[in-house]
Amino acid sequence: MKWLGQTLTCVCILLTFHSSLFATANAQTPQEEYEAWKRQAQGNYNRYRQQTIDDYQTFRKKANEEYAEFVKGAWAKVRPQPPRQAPEEPKPPQPLMAPHDKPVPPTPLPFKEMPPSPKPTPVPDVPIPEPAVPVERNITLHYFGTKLQVREYGGEPIRLSTLETENIAKAWNQLSDGSSDALLADCLKTKQTLSLSDWGYLMLLQQVANAIAKGNEAVLLEHWLLAQSGYSSRMAVSGKGALQVWMPFDVPVYDHPYIVLDTSVFFLVTENITGDDELRVLDHAFPGENIACLRMRQRPILEQKDCRQRTLTSKAYNSMSFSVTVNKNLIDYYNCYPHVSGCWDIYANASLSDGVKRQLYPLLRKQLNGLGDKAKVERILNWVQTAFEYKTDEEQFGGERSLFADESLFYPYCDCEDRSILFSILVRDLVGLEVVLLHFPGHLATAVKFKANVDGDYLDLDDGRYIVCDPTYINAPVGMAMPECKQQQAIVFELRKP
Repeated sequence: MKWLGQTLTCVCILLTFHSSLFATANAQTPQEEYEAWKRQAQGNYNRYRQQTIDDYQTFRKKANEEYAEFVKGAWAKVRPQPPRQAPEEPKPPQPLMAPHDKPVPPTPLPFKEMPPSPKPTPVPDVPIPEPAVPVERNITLHYFGTKLQVREYGGEPIRLSTLETENIAKAWNQLSDGSSDALLADCLKTKQTLSLSDWGYLMLLQQVANAIAKGNEAVLLEHWLLAQSGYSSRMAVSGKGALQVWMPFDVPVYDHPYIVLDTSVFFLVTENITGDDELRVLDHAFPGENIACLRMRQRPILEQKDCRQRTLTSKAYNSMSFSVTVNKNLIDYYNCYPHVSGCWDIYANASLSDGVKRQLYPLLRKQLNGLGDKAKVERILNWVQTAFEYKTDEEQFGGERSLFADESLFYPYCDCEDRSILFSILVRDLVGLEVVLLHFPGHLATAVKFKANVDGDYLDLDDGRYIVCDPTYINAPVGMAMPECKQQQAIVFELRKP
C-alpha cells in the first residue's frame, strides 16, 4: 500500500493546473504567471497531502480497532526453538604465504553460482501523522552517542496489572486514541534523519519504549510502534508472565530464539528471554505490515566519536601507508547488529562509512593515479593482504562473526571473510570493476571482472571472466588462487547494491 508514493498523479495534476492557469492569465507578466502557477500547484499538493494523511489515519483507526478485537480472542500455543548457532568452519590459524616460484599456467576453478540475492523487502511507506493531541514534554535519548529528542506519550500511563487479553486490548486502544501520535511521528522522523536501517529503527523503538515505560508496558509500546510503522511483529506471553515481541526478517539470524508460525519464522527481539517451553502467541498480522530487511540500505548518521588513529602499511608498497580513524559510535552500532553468517553480501554492500571514505579514498586515489586497472587492483590487494594482522573469529571473538568494513579498520585483527569484504568494496569504489565473493570450505576469497584480458586463475561466469584475487593469500598477485582452492568447488556470491 503506497500512501505518499503517488508522484505521477501529483505531476499530472500539477501540469493540469499549469496549463489552465497560463491559458487564463495572458495579461500577466511571465514572472507573475509563474508565481500564480506555483501558488496553485502548492495549494493542490497541500490538499492532496492532507487527503493522503486523512485517508491513512482513517485506515489506522479501523486497523487498530480490529486488532484490539483480535487481541481479545484466542492466542495460539507455540513451542519456542533455541537459538541457532552460526556454523563453524575450520580456518587456518595463520594465513598462507604465496610461493616465489614462477607462476603456473592459469587454471579454471570449478564453481557453483548462487542465484542473485533477493531484492530487499520494501521500506514501509507510512505517512508521518500530524498529531491532533498537543504534547509539550520531551524525552532526551542518547542513541549510540547521538543526542535526540522525541515527544512524550501524551496519554494516561499504560497499566498492565495482568496479561489477560482484555487488559492488553484496553491498553492497545489507549495507545491508539491519538495520544501516541506525536511520539510515533518523532520516531518516524528520527528514522529518516539518522538514515536508520530496519534493525536500527527497531533498536531506536526499544530505547524509546524503555524510556517511557517499564517491563510489559514497554514491550507493548514497542510492538504498537512497530505495527504503526509498518513492520511485521507478533506479541507473545511467556509462561513466566513476560510480554515478548517476535519479528520475521528477510534472512535468518543466529543467537536469537525463534518460533515458526505457519511457514514464517519469527525471532525474539526483546531481552526478556525466559527459556519457557511454551508461549501464548497472538498470530495476527497488522494490516499493511512488512518484513524487516537486514540488508543495510544506508549507513546511520551518528555523532562522531573518534577512535585512536591507526596506520596501515603495505609491505610491498611503502607508499601505500594510510592513517585512519573510525567512528566508535558506528562500531557500537555494528556491534549490536544481528549475526547473519553466510550473507556476506550484506556486509560488502554496506560499504565503508562516509567519514572513513573522506579520509582514505583521496589518499588511495593519489597512489593509484595513472596506473592501469590490473596494477590498481594489485596494490589494493597487497595492502589488504599485508597491512592487516590475521586472527580467526574464534581467537578474537570466541565465535563466528563477520565484520563490516569499518570494523576491520577498528579491530586489531581480521580473517579471510573480513578482508574479502573490505577488498571488494575498495575495488568497486576506486577501480570501478565488478567483484564476486568466492566461498570455499573454510575460506572466502574474491574474483574481479577486468575490462581487458588479464592472466590468472579464473572463473567463466555468465556475464564474463572473473580473475581470482585472494586477500588472505599473502603476497599472491592478481590471478593466483590457493592450491587447495583449485581442487574445491567455489560457491559464487554476486554483489550488488541493495
